Amino acid sequence: MKKVSKWRTVVALALMYTAIFMSWEWIWGILFLYWVIPDIFSGVTYFIEPIFKRENPTLYWVIIITWIVLAFYSLSVLLIDYNSYYF
Repeated sequence: MKKVSKWRTVVALALMYTAIFMSWEWIWGILFLYWVIPDIFSGVTYFIEPIFKRENPTLYWVIIITWIVLAFYSLSVLLIDYNSYYF
């Protein structure tokens, strides 16, 4: 069997480890968007199990909207200084 390069997966894992180590919350927003955009075009998303838009449209869109909201929330740390709310 031919070994297939999965360089994007390796880069994403490295980014996840770096994000956790550096406390980069914004990187999760980028990852959420990277996950949700292909799901919108394919009509299937994965949350514990595959959810197909044609079979469970309400659940599908709830998950898609959740990923989008979480993406924008995670990216908002670049624009909003949340620390000022605590001091």
